[in-house]
Amino acid sequence: MLLVALLAPPIGLTALAASLPQSGPSPIETGMDLNARTLSRQIHEDGAEATVRTLDTHRAWPRLRRAVAAGWDGWIELVPDLITHTDDATARQLRTALRQALPRNPHAVLSVLDPGNGPLLGAGAVCTPHGMPARWAHDSVRAISAEHDIHLTHQVNDCLAALSASTVATGRANSGT
Repeated sequence: MLLVALLAPPIGLTALAASLPQSGPSPIETGMDLNARTLSRQIHEDGAEATVRTLDTHRAWPRLRRAVAAGWDGWIELVPDLITHTDDATARQLRTALRQALPRNPHAVLSVLDPGNGPLLGAGAVCTPHGMPARWAHDSVRAISAEHDIHLTHQVNDCLAALSASTVATGRANSGT
């Protein structure tokens, strides 16, 4: 009887915990094992187009965009392969996620930018303050200016030029602060 009395509270708490709504990703987002390594392997084995269809089917784009926006290297590296096979709305959302990641992880974002400044992943498409908070441009300029990888010279220059042009277009002076 003593054993039952001692085990009853934990069993009751376990049952209560199991009945509570779960936090974290929604059931829709957990339909596939979504991590950067698995997704990269799927792109390599099945192709980017098939991977995009899988992401659509499992409604996994929100999780991928959050990981990219957070500035996580492995996720950012996947964007160029995926974006070419997405619809326009998803491409815009992926560029926005890259834009959000720019001040957090400029090296990773600049590494995936098109050095030819193309329309899909060029600096002119990503390095704009469209939809970003006011401080974003300042933080991005500071982060990009600190990037000294010689292999990213074109992307750095194009991104800084796009940021400078957008500052001039909005009428706000770029005081560097």
